[in-house]
Amino acid sequence: MKESQIVTRLNDIIRAKNTPANLQIDQVNELLASANALHADAAENAILAYKLLITAQQENFEPVRSMADEVLTTAVRRQDYRSQAFTLRAKLRYQAIASPDDVESSKQQLLGLLSRRLSAEDKAQILFDIGVADIQTGNVMSALEYFNQAQEAFWAQSNYVSWREVLNQQIELLVAMQWFDRALEKVRQLVDFSKDVGGEAGIALHDKLLAIMAADNQWQDMETVALTLLEESAESGSIKGQFIAGYWLMHANVQQQNMDLVVRWNRKIEDWLDEHPQLSAPKLYTLNKITYLIESGDLSAAKSLQASVTMGNEEDVLLTYLTTRQHLLNQVGLAAANNNIAGITSAYEELIAWMDAERNRVLSLTMDQISQDFAAMQRSTQREILSLNQTLESEKEAVSKEATFNNLLIVIVGLLMGVIAVLSYFYIRLKNQKHSTRRRRSSRSRT
Repeated sequence: MKESQIVTRLNDIIRAKNTPANLQIDQVNELLASANALHADAAENAILAYKLLITAQQENFEPVRSMADEVLTTAVRRQDYRSQAFTLRAKLRYQAIASPDDVESSKQQLLGLLSRRLSAEDKAQILFDIGVADIQTGNVMSALEYFNQAQEAFWAQSNYVSWREVLNQQIELLVAMQWFDRALEKVRQLVDFSKDVGGEAGIALHDKLLAIMAADNQWQDMETVALTLLEESAESGSIKGQFIAGYWLMHANVQQQNMDLVVRWNRKIEDWLDEHPQLSAPKLYTLNKITYLIESGDLSAAKSLQASVTMGNEEDVLLTYLTTRQHLLNQVGLAAANNNIAGITSAYEELIAWMDAERNRVLSLTMDQISQDFAAMQRSTQREILSLNQTLESEKEAVSKEATFNNLLIVIVGLLMGVIAVLSYFYIRLKNQKHSTRRRRSSRSRT
C-alpha cells in the first residue's frame, strides 16, 4: 500500500460516521501498521491524531495523556491543520475532566485553527467540542454561545444528525438552567424539522415539548399540543401516543382545577392501563391523581396513595423537577384539607426550602461562570502586568546601555579634543621655533 492510498483510506474511515468506535479503532490500527512499515511519517502522524480523537471520545484518555503533545508538535511542524484539530479536540476532552485549568489554552488554539484551511465540518465540530468542554467545566454561558454557532454551521452543511445532537445538548443545558422559554424554542425547531417523523421518535419529541411547557406553566398551549398529538396518534393507531397526550392533558387540567376534565382523563387513562399491559403509569400521573383525590375530598385515598409514592431522581432533570414540585404541592394540599396547622407549616417550609435550593442551584451555574470570567480576567491582567514589567525592564536596560554608550562617547570626544589640543600646542611651538631659527639666520647673514 502506497502512502497516498493510506491517506485515502484514512479519509474513508473518517467519513464513515456510522462505524462502531471499536471497529473504527481496529481499522485505524491496521492502517497505522501499514504506514509504519512504509516509514510514511506524515501519514503515520495523521493516523495517530485521528486515533487520539476517537479514543478520547470513548473516554480512553491514556493515549491522549502520553502521546498528544508529540503528535501535536509534529502536526504543527508539518502545518497539518486537520491533525492539529483532531489532537487538540482529544486534548480538550481529556483536560475538561482531568485538568480544567488547561482547557482555555486548548480552546484558544482550536479557535485559531478556524481561520486555517479546514473543512466546514471540521470547524463545526471544533465549535461543538468547545461547547461540550465548557459544560463539563461549568462555563455554561460560553457553552450556549458555541453550541449556537455549531448549530448554524451544521445546518448550513445539511448535516442534520449533528444538528439534532447539538440542539439536544442545548435543550438539556437550558432545562438545567430553568430557561424553559428558550428550551421551548429549541424543541420546537426539532418538532418542526421532524413533522413527518412518526412512531416512537415523533411521540418522544412531543413528550419532551409537553414536559417543558408544563415546567413553564403554559397550560393552554400545552392543551393545544396534547390534543394535536392525541388526534394524530388516534389516526395512526398509536396507543402510546394517545396515552402520553392523555396524561399531559390531565396534568394541565389538574393545574387549572378543571375537575370535570380531570375526571374524564383519569378514567380514560385507567382504561388504557387496564387494556394495554405494555403501558406503565408515570409517577407524575400518580401525583396528579393524588391532587384530584384531594380536590374531590377523598382524603384517605389521597393520603394512602401519597404514602406509596417513593420520591427520588427521575430519568432526567425535567421530570425530577416536575414530580418534586407536584409532590410538595400535594403535601401542602393534604395538610390544608385536614386543617393540620403544624402540617401546613412543615409542608410549606419543605416547599420553600426546595424552591430556594433550585434557585441556588441555577444561580450557582451563572455564579460559577462569573467567577471563572473574573479569574480569567485576573489571569489576563497578570499577564499584561508581567508583559509591561518585562517591557519596562527592557527599556531600562536599553536606556542604561544608551547612557553608558553616551558617557563613553563623551570620554572619547574629550580624549580626542585633548589630543588635538596637545598636538596643536606642539605644532604651534614647532612653528614658532622654525620662525625663530629663520630670523637668527637672516640676522647673521646681514651682519
